Amino acid sequence: MSRSMEVLLDQAEGALLRLLGTVQRRGFELAAIRTEAQPEAGLWRVELDLAQGSRDFANLRRQIEKLYDVD
Repeated sequence: MSRSMEVLLDQAEGALLRLLGTVQRRGFELAAIRTEAQPEAGLWRVELDLAQGSRDFANLRRQIEKLYDVD
């Protein structure tokens, strides 16, 4: 079962790497990623398609919401 998630990130150095690292450390496999820059807001809109991991999806969402660069 795959899940999708949309995240708004500040356009900051390392923000995307922190997001992807969190996904990987939480045991989820990245199936697809799409990004769209929103320069007027200084943000990236990131859409993640994730294969079900060994852990709860809600826990992953909470961990991502705690990342510094997530809006």
